[in-house]
Amino acid sequence: MRVNSKSYPHPVLGNEDDLGGFFRVAPFHYELKKDEITLNPIFNLKNAKIEELIRDGKASFVTEVECQSTFFRSSYSTRKTIDRFMIPSKLVRERVAVGFYVCADKDIPGYQPSECHPDYEGASFDVEAGDVLAVGGYTSFIAEKNFDPLRPPVSSFMSIVVGSHHEGPMQIDYEGEKITVILSKTDWQSYMDVRGQKLAEGMLHASIVFPVLIDAVHQVQNGNGDYADMSWFGRLEAILDGKGLRDKDPFDVAQKILDNPVSRGFQSIGSLLETNDEREYE
Repeated sequence: MRVNSKSYPHPVLGNEDDLGGFFRVAPFHYELKKDEITLNPIFNLKNAKIEELIRDGKASFVTEVECQSTFFRSSYSTRKTIDRFMIPSKLVRERVAVGFYVCADKDIPGYQPSECHPDYEGASFDVEAGDVLAVGGYTSFIAEKNFDPLRPPVSSFMSIVVGSHHEGPMQIDYEGEKITVILSKTDWQSYMDVRGQKLAEGMLHASIVFPVLIDAVHQVQNGNGDYADMSWFGRLEAILDGKGLRDKDPFDVAQKILDNPVSRGFQSIGSLLETNDEREYE
């Protein structure tokens, strides 16, 4: 789960090394249903002062939900470490961003955080209601009932189309809602001849999808802002988070997502050779 460093007027847990302890949301589950989406965060907090503020009713765990496609934005607060929040499905679509915080519920004059970095030792701060006290990271999910990040179809984030060039290498376009692989007219005809055949799937994944996916995973892991608003970017983020691959090597990640495409490609070749051998002896 990503955490972005920001500048705050007071020390914030989870923002670089401002405070000792930790605040994270793990695990974070969500359920996609026809009429509603249920969020199930589990808040894990360790910081004596912030824990005290929550117990005293002066602060709460906050889950902030934002969907750029529909301009929906809302926050849900609780003092429970385990809670559920429901969002009407019609309010969001495509990529939905989720952020986790601890925020002040009321003004806290003279706030003295615990486990401070030496730069803040002995200092006090006037915190206002709504101010952030802890950052627990950010994640996202795809608000599409048929999209499963644990078993994602390649078609959910990538498409293959024919280009205007007659021959030449394939090209990649990251500027659309899906990653677009552009084949020459010659290669496109070859692709059309085998597309949809079970034996060809492994070879197509190994030769076309696999190298493109390696680069796409690299773009997501580096947080490339040029593509962050694209649907494919959000879908790949959801896949990486769902499979626990956020910090793994892109080469290994692509193999796991495609279920060992090179091995499947060799199996396909072997099956085709066996079929040809059988025909020779008919």
